[in-house]
Amino acid sequence: MTQHRQIKLPEIARLQEAFLALRPLVRGGLPRAPKQTYHLTNLESAFGELRTGLSQAIDEGGLVNPWSIAGLKRDEVRNAAALAGIWLPEFGGAASMRFLANVLNTALPSEEWSKELAEGYRVETEFSPIGDISDRVDLVIESQNHLVGIEVKIDATLGYQQLERYSASMNRRASMTGKQSHVFLLAPFASPNPLTPSITWREIARAARASAPSRLQHRSFAEQLIVSFGDHVQIF
Repeated sequence: MTQHRQIKLPEIARLQEAFLALRPLVRGGLPRAPKQTYHLTNLESAFGELRTGLSQAIDEGGLVNPWSIAGLKRDEVRNAAALAGIWLPEFGGAASMRFLANVLNTALPSEEWSKELAEGYRVETEFSPIGDISDRVDLVIESQNHLVGIEVKIDATLGYQQLERYSASMNRRASMTGKQSHVFLLAPFASPNPLTPSITWREIARAARASAPSRLQHRSFAEQLIVSFGDHVQIF
């Protein structure tokens, strides 16, 4: 017959102390039911609305940014070339002109750019103002009365006196044609030269959105591409 030893009171007290000491080390336990803060009917209705919106976005092609899958990535040359193409009147007509005017108004607010661009303009990339290949400006907008150079940066930094050299070259080119010269920096950082203004990629995104209707169904195809480009570059 198995004999049972009676546990004395002092031993019970020590066991209680031991279990209390071990309690913080014991993981798990019985799971508690989560607290339900929303009625199930409301949740079903919310998911139904999300499903409808998702289906509409798929049908309208609003889930994939075309510029993000076009291979531009964070390449400065490719994004500058895309920007130059978007600004051409042949691309989006009045929307392209509004986009460019918004950008110029942000960087150089002293001029009436909408009126100036309406008289005609052209956009060039990798432009050498005086034929020196060492001083090639990323983007140049030439209108009736102005010559605007834009140095584009995403991940790279500025070279030694790069903005100063570009400003000098642009001034010499503008003096030959009787136009007013401007240079500004488009980068995720501010211009180190107080005489050279700068804007960010987030401001490019805002200018793009401001050039098109706010509602997707009211935008033309070109306007949607402009806004999509803004969405693509705003994280730079």
